[in-house]
Amino acid sequence: MKTLVSAIALLVGSNIVAMAADQTLKFKVVTFYVGEKDGESHLVGVAISPDGPIGTKDFYDKSGANGTSTGHSTYYFHDGSLAVNYSTTQTGTETGAHVVGKYQIISGTGAYQGATGTGSFEGDWGDKSPLKGAGLYDGELDIKTPGM
Repeated sequence: MKTLVSAIALLVGSNIVAMAADQTLKFKVVTFYVGEKDGESHLVGVAISPDGPIGTKDFYDKSGANGTSTGHSTYYFHDGSLAVNYSTTQTGTETGAHVVGKYQIISGTGAYQGATGTGSFEGDWGDKSPLKGAGLYDGELDIKTPGM
């Protein structure tokens, strides 16, 4: 009986570990400025990963001192979504800049329920971008999801 109970506990434990996942998602992000809302810049865009598109809903970006900003965005995947906060540093002018940013994953839904993690992005917007009138960035999210 002890052997059976131990085997069941081991089987259940191994399934929980198998459900926990760490993954790195690399993608390109294209953003478009659409206006101001509540003192924040409002942008929309899309992220594209090597295996297909990832829709993004909205970005909100609030400018800080010395070329810094903070913001929030939500990435929608076919199997769930991730909400992230980010911080950036920009170098450039009022018409275009190079941006380096860091992500902090704050929540997830679906396959990303309970997700945490970090990430980064880097690229250009405005007249610094190869896509005139849009931002173009390389991004990466290191996603950690708990076992269920």
